[in-house]
Amino acid sequence: MSWRRLIRLSFMGLLVASGACRSQPTAVDPSDPQIVAAVDSILDKVAAAAQSADAEGVLSSTTHDDTFTFITGDTMLTGYDNALTAFRETYALLQGQTSQIIQKRTRVLSPDVVLVSAISEGTYTDKSGFTSPIVGLGSTAVFVRRGTEWRVIHYHQSVAK
Repeated sequence: MSWRRLIRLSFMGLLVASGACRSQPTAVDPSDPQIVAAVDSILDKVAAAAQSADAEGVLSSTTHDDTFTFITGDTMLTGYDNALTAFRETYALLQGQTSQIIQKRTRVLSPDVVLVSAISEGTYTDKSGFTSPIVGLGSTAVFVRRGTEWRVIHYHQSVAK
């Protein structure tokens, strides 16, 4: 056997062996009750902050860095600082908001990623006391685990009706 053929066969054997040794993905329960409860607790705090028009409270669950993205309609805010500026401007005009979740689906995609999709209805009340008609919203939040904390890295919201 030539040395080239021997090297080629050795290399192929190494590839096969490395594939067999590759770590398998960690099995995850897509509705893991502990993870779902942790994420739900965060969403409850965000809803309470929105009710009192607290911009910092609404964004408290985010990654607090440039990886955070917020999309609504034709507006995309990238980075925590940009989102906070926009939220402060919006919430400065409001007394508060109401929101009721109509339907929600939480899926644990991996030990460190959770996807929450929801349909909700709510109103806002501005500083003059005007309360909007009920508005339907569709939203999606992507949570990532950073160390021991769950953080929203991406949030999308659209008017549903």
